[in-house]
Amino acid sequence: MRIVIIRSGALGDTLMLMPAIRGLKKSAEIIIVGRLPGIDYLRPHVDQCIDIETSGWHRLFMEGQASPQVSPMPTPDHVVAFLNDPEDRLSKNLKASFPDSAVNIFPVFPPEGEDTHIALYMAGAIRDAGLPLEALTAFNNSFKNPLLKGDSLNAIERNHIVFHPGSGSRKKNYPPAFWLEVIKELKGSKSGCQGKFVVLLGPAEEGLYTFFADNLDDTDIEFKVLPEKEELISILDKTSVYIGHDSGITHLAAMMGIHVIALYKESSIERWKPLGPHVRIIKKGSYRLS
Repeated sequence: MRIVIIRSGALGDTLMLMPAIRGLKKSAEIIIVGRLPGIDYLRPHVDQCIDIETSGWHRLFMEGQASPQVSPMPTPDHVVAFLNDPEDRLSKNLKASFPDSAVNIFPVFPPEGEDTHIALYMAGAIRDAGLPLEALTAFNNSFKNPLLKGDSLNAIERNHIVFHPGSGSRKKNYPPAFWLEVIKELKGSKSGCQGKFVVLLGPAEEGLYTFFADNLDDTDIEFKVLPEKEELISILDKTSVYIGHDSGITHLAAMMGIHVIALYKESSIERWKPLGPHVRIIKKGSYRLS
């Protein structure tokens, strides 16, 4: 059975497909159509990843396309898309592009007011499209074992403490001064720590480098600005504890089995709890520095 799953979203959104991918992998050939960089992290776990920004896939969003041409691929048995389609344009174009496939389109997210986890919602939708997936089992298993396994390092090698003081949305983030205090306090309590303290700064936080560098006068704090996939995975492979907001990197760290402390300020925990066996959520207002 060949399945095309279309999920056009950021890193965290894309990673939420992993429970379904794990649940389907033994019974299906899986092709993911999505956006970079998210699909890059799924490549080792599926048969093919396609960037939706290339190879004609944009024509699916255009009106008046009698039969949009997308990148060549063997005919899938099922096409499952998570796309908002209020005018039914995408549905018509997808069915025109894949006339011999069973095509199902679901909204990107569950309805407002429903506290369904995003990963469970997508797994349930894929099941409802007629695919052999035990959605709830696949979802529950994601809290028992890492969905994304890194290198097999021993505990001594996994000794980094990593901080990620950003996310894709400012409203999710605690202020830089908060993070400065957290880092200083943990450094004070870990005076004998043999590992590194690493501060990850993504595109939205690149400007914070000067703030942290000026206020953290330490040679044993390493700053990583805009790390590429290979470098990011290498850092996380050596990490024992990761602290971050609701972000794509936080979800990635949780799925790798790292001990994650996730600081949730505005996000729905029910919808966006990181998937992994070693996750602790701290809600807004419940964190206190000693």
